[in-house]
Amino acid sequence: MGFFKAFKGSRPAIDNNKILIVRGKSRAVIPIDDFDKKLKEVGEVIGAKEVTNSERIAEILELGDKQIQSTEETTGVVDSSGFMKTKQELEAMGLVVAYKVYEAPGCNVIIAIWEDKNEIPPLYVEVTISKTEG
Repeated sequence: MGFFKAFKGSRPAIDNNKILIVRGKSRAVIPIDDFDKKLKEVGEVIGAKEVTNSERIAEILELGDKQIQSTEETTGVVDSSGFMKTKQELEAMGLVVAYKVYEAPGCNVIIAIWEDKNEIPPLYVEVTISKTEG
């Protein structure tokens, strides 16, 4: 959150012993062409390995969905494609969305950012940290 200057006012959407999801927004604007570069920089800062295999990414997203479902009573039914559907919905509203998935010792990290396609603030940031299986 600090990397994107989105810490002030950020708050956990979910916080339990299996998964933490924090959302925030920043007045900073990142040129859309720099989204990928900035997300890679975050991976370097946290010392995690980027996951590029789409099957592995799907496994990590599904594990996170299961962790939410197993610990959040108010969530109801969790759609295993929830993250991707949200991405599509944001894009349909004229936002540009980018994300990276990382593996670190003992946890998976997903960092998503989105902003208006005209690069108008705010920049939204969502960070998900979930325990790996085992």
